[in-house]
Amino acid sequence: MRRLVLAVVLLLSSACTPEAPPPVKQVVAEASYNPTDLAWAQLMAAMNERVLRLTDLAPGRAADPALADLAGSVGQGHRAELARLRAILTSAKAGPNPHEGHDMPGMPTPIMIEAAAKAKGKRFDTMLVAALKGHFDQSAMVTAGEQKAGASPEALGLAADMTAARTEQLAALAGLAKGRR
Repeated sequence: MRRLVLAVVLLLSSACTPEAPPPVKQVVAEASYNPTDLAWAQLMAAMNERVLRLTDLAPGRAADPALADLAGSVGQGHRAELARLRAILTSAKAGPNPHEGHDMPGMPTPIMIEAAAKAKGKRFDTMLVAALKGHFDQSAMVTAGEQKAGASPEALGLAADMTAARTEQLAALAGLAKGRR
């Protein structure tokens, strides 16, 4: 709100000077992020970065080609989400991400990633499926919170896209699990 008031003051005061006023759209866009938007974008960026470390291992370690394909698709989608999350954080002028390096629900731990890097075949598949399920569930829950309390159209749009993606990813993962029975 303070930025919006400042933008209006700057706009009105610039009418008295020969200089062009600052772009109002940019100032308003920066002011449209609320704390939920920023916290969500920071958490999701950290979560996606961490799970990518596992999905990137799948091509050389997975026994199930369908699981390796799913991991590849998830990796591609998460990289695109990560680019959008980083754009939000840059636009909002967010500082360092407080979630980087933390072990939180939905994030594979460094120990899990190290173990997965040493595993192959069915053992790797079991680890990847568990990590993906935890990640999808947690990120869907966190993203639902953004959809309820976020303010930025950009963040809300990404949250809607991520909700649709997680629904599809969970269904694909469930289909793989069903096929193994």
